[in-house]
Amino acid sequence: MNEEILKRVTLLAKAKTSPELQAVEIESCRRDILYWFKNYAYTDRNSNLYSDDMPNVLPFIPYPFQEECITEVWKSIVEWEPVFIEKSRQMGISWLIMGIFVYGLIFHDHKYLVLSQKQDDVDKLWDMKSLFEKARFMINNLPQWMLPKGFSKNDNMSYMRINRPDSTGSITGESANPNASRWGTYNAILPDEFAFQSNASLINKAMISASPCRIYTSTPNGKWNEHYRMKLMTERKKDKYWEDIQPAIKWLRYHRSDHPLYDKERYRKKTASMDKETIAQELEIDYDTAVMGRVYSEFPTESSNVKYDESKPLYIAIDNSHWWTDPNAVVVVQPDGVYRNFIDYIEFNSTPEDIAYYLSCQPRLVMNDNLLSFQERYKQYNRRKAIFISDPYDTKQAMGNSTILDDYRKVGINLMLPEERNKQEQILKTRTNLYRIRYNENCKDFASAILNARYPERKEDSNSTKPFVLPVHNRTSHARTALEYFVTYMLENPLYDTWPQILVDDRPKKNPYTWQLMYRNVVWVANK
Repeated sequence: MNEEILKRVTLLAKAKTSPELQAVEIESCRRDILYWFKNYAYTDRNSNLYSDDMPNVLPFIPYPFQEECITEVWKSIVEWEPVFIEKSRQMGISWLIMGIFVYGLIFHDHKYLVLSQKQDDVDKLWDMKSLFEKARFMINNLPQWMLPKGFSKNDNMSYMRINRPDSTGSITGESANPNASRWGTYNAILPDEFAFQSNASLINKAMISASPCRIYTSTPNGKWNEHYRMKLMTERKKDKYWEDIQPAIKWLRYHRSDHPLYDKERYRKKTASMDKETIAQELEIDYDTAVMGRVYSEFPTESSNVKYDESKPLYIAIDNSHWWTDPNAVVVVQPDGVYRNFIDYIEFNSTPEDIAYYLSCQPRLVMNDNLLSFQERYKQYNRRKAIFISDPYDTKQAMGNSTILDDYRKVGINLMLPEERNKQEQILKTRTNLYRIRYNENCKDFASAILNARYPERKEDSNSTKPFVLPVHNRTSHARTALEYFVTYMLENPLYDTWPQILVDDRPKKNPYTWQLMYRNVVWVANK
């Protein structure tokens, strides 16, 4: 470090009185971003990684993984392509990307946008955790002759904005509001810690229009969020018409083991007081475990080799979208002694009426590979003996001139409904039955949704101690509620596991509602 500081000081001293050397250095930086980082970029001392005897202002000397990241991100900006970065915490990626933006602003007149969940994360004076303070720190440690002509470190750096005097380039910032990134076009956009941003889906749609280069970077926050959806777009896809399709988004991964200073002793001390969710989120890039405030933390993480058994009862639990704005979730379950075998799962983006026709094998939907695959398996199940379970509010929610319950009756499916109860009680009932659940490979999306269902995070400035009762409503909600309807209904009707199937087989087809009343009454009498 002493040698590096001496080298830089010597170079600055020579260039200070030599306009010719200044011009050479500017051109060298313009042609090679790594030359600029290795000679002119500085960073604040990280007290978690460096001892107190190190200077507060340190030369930014990129480690090998950081050199790769700088090169690949800059290439993505120049070639106008998105890039996905998954990382452990404290890998220097935020410093690195803000350094790239400073470089692009100074030497290439670029325009950039920086987004984060809160305004203070984007820009807070004297707080090095904020992104703009990192950029200002780097600019303040550059020689004046390297900055654009007329650039003032006071006038051209304001709250959430750094701009060139000639207005050809800028770095601006926004919080994760629903309209973020809608008002402008940019060479690149950084949605920092994208997995934790609210309005992520809306923001992503706007970003795609605002810039071809989005730098998706975050530690994990489970699956079933917009950041994880971008990760899925980094994978190679196979297609029956093409031998191989290139991934849509470049993928970079930087694990703590890539950092030379993350040795075993440092890791041991850092994780000593962490729970497994925090370790997964902060250090291990584990999407399955990295969910804070889980609703069902006891849900099994491994699938089983359970299969459909025609000798066992069949249940189909459904969460219908009441206003067609959310997906509809369908899960197929069979009781097996003390266990509940989840054997199939699918989601639909359509109306409950369309789903009813699909489940009666009279599809009106445009069939894709996923729907066709599920339908082929579904035809093998003995649906005539199936008991369909749904939301108790499906009897009340009007869909045009009929209820959801009526839409299913039209195709001969009679929805059995658990009693109405508050959500907290429903979740507690479900939680006590998680040990019974087994699921196969067909239910991986279902399991992912349950494992990633979570309660809201309390804001740092909140003084409230009242616990959250309702989970976050997101893409996990539909699988979760389908599970809860099934468990609740089974607890209310314990004899259904062994009830003679003749009742189901002989139900009147012309008036299934009469059969439903009769069937529920029989079970009620038996329970009494």
